[in-house]
Amino acid sequence: MKHIALLILTSGIMALFGCTAEKTAAPQQQIPAITLSAADKEKLQAFQKEILNIENLTDKAVKMAVDELKNVIKGGDVSINVSSVIDKAKADCLLAGEALAKKTIPEALPPEAKNLLNDGKTGLIAAYKAYAESFDAIKSFVTDKNPMALLEYRKKNTQALELYNSAADKFKMIMTAASISK
Repeated sequence: MKHIALLILTSGIMALFGCTAEKTAAPQQQIPAITLSAADKEKLQAFQKEILNIENLTDKAVKMAVDELKNVIKGGDVSINVSSVIDKAKADCLLAGEALAKKTIPEALPPEAKNLLNDGKTGLIAAYKAYAESFDAIKSFVTDKNPMALLEYRKKNTQALELYNSAADKFKMIMTAASISK
């Protein structure tokens, strides 16, 4: 029984630190070039900037929570504020999802581009929700030291990463088609 628990804990830690086999990326779909007026390009760039600003809000809290978790996994002491750091990361992810839901897609785009942006926005919202759920698992692990919570974290984190990467690809396709760089 000890060996099974150790195997689960080890695979959870390896998964947490990204020691898994990488999947090959699916070929990126191409869309035809989009010709926009200068004003419409500006609107699309403003939309892109709003999305990036929302992402930046969560980055610090998420990185801090993951660093705290890594410390706990390595056998370090649980800091007094680990619970609040995890709660903040979760709250920031949920707020990011809410903020994204309020953003509107620029109207001047062709229907195919609007659909991709809407799909990307929906994917980002789902990704942030999955990230928030992963922090519930982290908190459970920190509190109970249950290795199964690490597996739940990895599952939710992987789901969030897949959703995020898919959404980011959609945004990138639109920006490339509209000849807008990051």
